[in-house]
Amino acid sequence: MKFTPIALSKRSMLASAAVLALVAPMSVQAQDAAEDETCIDEDADGDCDDVAGAVEQNAIVVSGTRIRTNEYDFANPVVAIDDTAIQNSGVTNLTDFLTEAPALTGSYTSNDGSGANAGIGGVGLNLLDLRNLGTQRTLLLIDGRRHVASVPGSSSVDTNTIPIDLIERVDIVTGGASAIYGADAVTGVVNFVTKRDFEGYTVRAQSGISEEGDGYTGFISATVGTNFAGGRGNIAANFEYGHDDNLLLSDRREFGPSFRSFYDNLDDQAAGDDPNVPDLILASDVNYLDSSPIGAIDVDGDFLPDFLGDGRPYIPGTFLGSFFESGGSGTPVSTYSGEILPKIDRYIGNLLFSYELTDSIRFFAEGKYARVDSESFGQPTFDFFIGVPTDNPFIPDNINDPAVNVFDGLGIVLVTGRDNLDLGRRGETNRRETYRGVAGIEADVTDTIRFDASYVYGQSDATVRQTNTRFNDRFYAALDAVDEGEFLTGTPNGNIVCRSNLTGDATSSNQNVTGAFFFDDFDQLSFTPGANSGCVPFNIFSNAQDPASLAFINTTAVDTSTVKQHVATAAFSGDFGDGFALWGDPIGFALGGEYRKEISESIPDPVNTTGLTFGNALFPETGSFDVYEGFVEVRVPIVQDRPGFYDLTANGAARVSEYSTVGTTFTYQGGLVYAPVPDFRIRGTYAQAVRAPNIGELFAPSNQTFAFIDDPCAFDNIDNGSATREANCTALLTNLGLTPAQIAGFTGDAGTSLPGLSTGNVDLSEETAKTITVGAIFQPSFIPGLVMSVDYYDVEIEDAISTPTANTLLELCVDADTLDNEFCDNIDRTPVGAGFDPNDAGVVRDFTLRPQNVAAFSTKGVDFSVRYRQPTDNLGTFNFSVIGNHLIELKTQGTPGADIVEEAGVRGAPEWQVNFDFNWTLDNFNLNYGINYWDETLRFARADIEADPDIVAPEYLKIDAKFVHDMQLRWTTDDDMSFYVGVNNIFDQEPDVGLTFYPVSALGRFFYAGVRISGDQLGF
Repeated sequence: MKFTPIALSKRSMLASAAVLALVAPMSVQAQDAAEDETCIDEDADGDCDDVAGAVEQNAIVVSGTRIRTNEYDFANPVVAIDDTAIQNSGVTNLTDFLTEAPALTGSYTSNDGSGANAGIGGVGLNLLDLRNLGTQRTLLLIDGRRHVASVPGSSSVDTNTIPIDLIERVDIVTGGASAIYGADAVTGVVNFVTKRDFEGYTVRAQSGISEEGDGYTGFISATVGTNFAGGRGNIAANFEYGHDDNLLLSDRREFGPSFRSFYDNLDDQAAGDDPNVPDLILASDVNYLDSSPIGAIDVDGDFLPDFLGDGRPYIPGTFLGSFFESGGSGTPVSTYSGEILPKIDRYIGNLLFSYELTDSIRFFAEGKYARVDSESFGQPTFDFFIGVPTDNPFIPDNINDPAVNVFDGLGIVLVTGRDNLDLGRRGETNRRETYRGVAGIEADVTDTIRFDASYVYGQSDATVRQTNTRFNDRFYAALDAVDEGEFLTGTPNGNIVCRSNLTGDATSSNQNVTGAFFFDDFDQLSFTPGANSGCVPFNIFSNAQDPASLAFINTTAVDTSTVKQHVATAAFSGDFGDGFALWGDPIGFALGGEYRKEISESIPDPVNTTGLTFGNALFPETGSFDVYEGFVEVRVPIVQDRPGFYDLTANGAARVSEYSTVGTTFTYQGGLVYAPVPDFRIRGTYAQAVRAPNIGELFAPSNQTFAFIDDPCAFDNIDNGSATREANCTALLTNLGLTPAQIAGFTGDAGTSLPGLSTGNVDLSEETAKTITVGAIFQPSFIPGLVMSVDYYDVEIEDAISTPTANTLLELCVDADTLDNEFCDNIDRTPVGAGFDPNDAGVVRDFTLRPQNVAAFSTKGVDFSVRYRQPTDNLGTFNFSVIGNHLIELKTQGTPGADIVEEAGVRGAPEWQVNFDFNWTLDNFNLNYGINYWDETLRFARADIEADPDIVAPEYLKIDAKFVHDMQLRWTTDDDMSFYVGVNNIFDQEPDVGLTFYPVSALGRFFYAGVRISGDQLGF
């Protein structure tokens, strides 16, 4: 095509070559010399000038700036990963691949979006998290433009919607970029640069499977494109399909009963917390001590099971603290847990069109449709302290005996716990559909000034099907079964029916003694009691159920959501020629405006708003905002091509935004690049960025949520917090009526997940981030092909919007200076005498989670890279690449004045990460070998270890380092057909003891094979 970017000087191209070499892919691409280098013959002598790793003469648009230039004068550090690196990895899930980049290690992966790990609507999501500061602070772009969110109420984009084989490269930009791209880019951006003006065809297919025969993945992609109208136009299309199999934890032998994890050491507790004895020890064959799939029954009043539901004695195991035991008759923890990987099917179609209206005006348009289907199953429903009336005919005779059952006087048999595996595992079957269209023009106004305008529309529709969710009212009506004859006449006739079918009144099935469920609390039930209710008895003492009963009790709730995005942008960029220059190239600029509107609506299934289902009670969430923005950017080459000043260039940018929600915000950034000689350059930036609260943080209704509580006031946690925790906990529990003896033995165990509320906050304001980067690039001309870089970064976020978890909320309450704080106001505990079980005294019974501008986050670290490329005469071309990070700090502070929590070196935030890649190309063969390493990380928070050094035995304080080796061998024919095979995790490193997905995936050794066919012409 004729449309060309603004011409560059030779000095620009030479410097750009240095920086492009710097931003080497994590896996060095497999290309021969002709493909890897472009000949630049500036002196017209017929030979290529000596520029190691030189880039194309045409500039690429640098991520992190709107000024069309090469990277040589760009001050922000950029790590670029090209498409060949992605293919060399053998990974067909983008997030799984990108988490190997040190900056994205903490991203939300398929494991996070599976089974019990996933929140409502979260199954199958893959979200990027830059620098471990939150997915909401990572701005994802496609060709420098925003993408509609995949998660309602947020700005987070599911990487499953991005076509892998349409990617040219991925740019990871460190440093606040809000002045360039607007809100959300507080830590940087991840920009997916796609192929443009594609001509020819490429077809690729790949499949893989783990050594255990599970975890299958499949991938197929086809991209075709052609020029037309004498090269003025181009049209291209891409289609991709990808499949990832699910993986159930209990399907793996190593995660069965023999799986070991950490539990309370009772010997240590008996010794009064002996500092020489670890608090937690490894245990296997772990079961829940108070529940069973067929019910666990207490008959002696100690609230611990004595019988199983079928009348067999309940055999207690070895107590492990809390609600666990080793051995015994309870529900195995390994059986109870759900999937650790979801099933995902991805369908993506893209159509790209461009046409040169004139020699200086180019029109372009893009269209995308992506459908992501995901499915995962987690835990079953469960119940505690159910009072089953003694006239229930399913009760075993040896239990339903007044001489045996101390609760007979109350008219019940007490079921301490039941895990309802016979009702099926709760799960989600989700479908997310994404529509995105882009249209715009690029025009050369003059030889040095360009005008760009574009409009982006995006829409994301999600349907979340919550399977095997339970109607609680139907469950309790169905388990309250009676013999029809005995109930009506006193003479049994063997016809077992629901009591409410005979009474026509469900309140007859109230849990009046235990309080487990009261029909009176609901104005309307999900069924109409009486003979035609459809209620079929459920035998709580067995796992052999009538299918009609399951059909009556279970339902599938269908929640829907829609997110819409409109973005209109227009900008002028370029320079005004040599007349506007100092002692170097002309001063560059970009000036423009942008309008953006975000709309989000979530509509829960009506059954979820009633509060009658086992899951969270949800309510509609609707919100929107728009923002008008103006921005300016300048690039000032101060001195160039002078002794001691090969290049000294300053950059600056500013943006003013007017939000309909938080009002006016202002962001800015500045940078400087100094190269005394061509071989060496220093760069640095300072930026102030903002993130406006998203729709969910502002407008979320009061939805129900659940959480397992690890109470900070428990006797074994009370010394693990701030200096004020013990005094605050003592005062708090004393005010609830607990005695000193009760406080000394207080555990805080509720025995189940606790209900609470999660809500938005319309009074939120923007959060502010300040970022600093300083770095250097060294490309010695005396060692051709070698490029080294090092960059320091410092990010501090103030007034950060934070929604604490329930456990964090409790800790913030008692770790503050006094109990008079906003966190304690959102917690409700049970006073003495207010619970069915006396042990409930002091236990949390309700909480409210809401976002607030109270937190502070900061991180500091050093990124480094080394790349060396060595072509040889007879042995082919060798490429070596090292990309690494040293994390100096990663700090969080819940509120001003609260203790600062250091997370660097703790699980999920390794202090050292290194990716090494070796690539060798010889004739038609290519070998790629990669090593992904990070160092040992602490198993527990630093504060916990400092307060309790004997929390575990010393050898378990740290989790093993990650040390994964991958290899791929590729053979390419002379007619551009390539075949490749590979193995990831060659040495089959496994998750560390007590963990299922850290520091490595549970998949283990993984084999794959693929084929790629390409051509330059379609043939028509």
